[in-house]
Amino acid sequence: MLTELKRRITKNSAQRRSVSEEIRRISDAIEIADAAFNEVSDGDLIDALIYERSALRARYSFLIKELRRLDAPSQSEG
Repeated sequence: MLTELKRRITKNSAQRRSVSEEIRRISDAIEIADAAFNEVSDGDLIDALIYERSALRARYSFLIKELRRLDAPSQSEG
């Protein structure tokens, strides 16, 4: 039982680290897309950046929810 709990905690920690790193990467990509959006004037590029920003923000929201899920105490542990 204790070994299983240690294994789950280790796995959960690795998952949290991975999700946190991806959140940082997505956040950087959002900043880059926002900066590019403010600099371009071509209609096609503007459209592309709007979709890119929307996709990045959706991914960011998903990852935040995933991180919260990983941080929440498990029903089976309580």
